[in-house]
Amino acid sequence: EFYSHYIYGPPGLMHQGQLPRSVSACAWVEDVDADPVVVVDGLTKNWRYPGLRLSWTVGPKDVIERVSSAGSFLDGGAPHCLQTAALPLLEPALADQEAGAIQAAFSAKRQLMLDELRSMGIGVAGAEDGGPEGAFYCFADLRNLPEPFNDGMAFFRAALERQVISVPGVFFDIDPGNRRDHIASRLAGFVRLSFGPDREQVARGLARLREMVSGG
Repeated sequence: EFYSHYIYGPPGLMHQGQLPRSVSACAWVEDVDADPVVVVDGLTKNWRYPGLRLSWTVGPKDVIERVSSAGSFLDGGAPHCLQTAALPLLEPALADQEAGAIQAAFSAKRQLMLDELRSMGIGVAGAEDGGPEGAFYCFADLRNLPEPFNDGMAFFRAALERQVISVPGVFFDIDPGNRRDHIASRLAGFVRLSFGPDREQVARGLARLREMVSGG
């Protein structure tokens, strides 16, 4: 549930006195030792502390014992000082504050990317094509662009020349064992773009993409 704070509602939600939204499988757990649910979360995304490589697992006791054993074998477990530093960050009031800050900042960047991509003739898949409802990525539909930009790999190479990073959609297509070499990927006309950087960087990257697809 590392992205469970990155949930987007209607514009202005954070300014209407409503609590930040979040999602968790824990809401459906009645008996943590009996229900077959394991939840993993951490500080790197929801709390925006990528340098604190600390996460936690909630689940049945026998599962947690095995996870703890594996963790101790692999890296000796999380340093005690990091665990101590994490405790105040998990206070509900602070967690809500972090979620609210994330949703306010990332909602604005999300809307910027949606508006700019659509104005270029690029669709955005997800939530019945209304855009992503979580995380900080847009899955951009290039199929209505002129050649060669309607192909994810060609778009990636051209964007990289302008110092804009995208990820071709073919790398998100499920193809276990590479058994579909003779079949064109259904996601060849897509790329993934991130609105994770600061707003100025996102705007600058989108301006470069606009110049690229318009032939500038």
